[in-house]
Amino acid sequence: MLKQIPDTLSVKVHGSIPPSRFWGYYTWQEIDRIAKADPNATAVLSVGAVEQHGPHLPVITDSLVGPEILGAALARLPDDAMVLGLPPTVYGKSVEHEEWPGTITYSGDTLRAVMLDIAKSVARSGFSKLVLLGSHGGNNGIIDDYFRDLKMATGLRVFKIHLGSIANVPGLTSPEEAAVAMHGGDAETSAVRHLAPELVQMERAEGYLYRAEGDVGYSFKGQDAIEAWVSADLSQSGAIGNPHPSSPEKGKTAVEAKVARLAELLEAIYRQPKREIFVAPTAVEAAVS
Repeated sequence: MLKQIPDTLSVKVHGSIPPSRFWGYYTWQEIDRIAKADPNATAVLSVGAVEQHGPHLPVITDSLVGPEILGAALARLPDDAMVLGLPPTVYGKSVEHEEWPGTITYSGDTLRAVMLDIAKSVARSGFSKLVLLGSHGGNNGIIDDYFRDLKMATGLRVFKIHLGSIANVPGLTSPEEAAVAMHGGDAETSAVRHLAPELVQMERAEGYLYRAEGDVGYSFKGQDAIEAWVSADLSQSGAIGNPHPSSPEKGKTAVEAKVARLAELLEAIYRQPKREIFVAPTAVEAAVS
């Protein structure tokens, strides 16, 4: 059982994470007891971004959507599932948007170093599992490339979940939009209109869909050959996609589907038994056998 922390607190550091599921509200002794009492104790790090999202969405979009979905998923877990949300890292690798005011970005090396230091700290605290929850597509490559290194460096069981890749509801966005949209289009705008409508300025929204020049067989997305891009290559407004078909109702449908799936994944990760380690035989052992 988690410590009984009130649902309503005078401080709001936990943001959307339920207070009793927030790593930061426990003392060091309590974290130590949790880890020693539960060999499956799991920590979740939301890895977000602060970057331009066109003229209609706030720069905090990715670091708003990720923790909101994580918090709602954590609230669905049964009491016996010892899964805690770490204080999130709101910055990420957003170099593709660095030409736009408001973007604050780590380099790839910095994001790797941040994840490594956090993973080492989680391991030293006695937890056995770490989940990296990505809400910004620009972080996916770093997480995909580096999460195995975190396992090897810390001994943790390390998992990755990219919110953009789970529980996508068929037909919620048009095929034309899905084929090209990457940033500040229908899907992201709908999510923020549902979660934080007061931060969306639809009267300023500018849809922009890039077009490949002829049937060249490569593109910026979804082709066998993909060209490197920055947002200024694809959009005059910063939005890559069409925000105009967005709606709070679509956002609610999409968010609720992701919350439900994320809760399932987090519980399944927590309940994974300790993995048996297979060690390759030495040359002498192999020769004897």
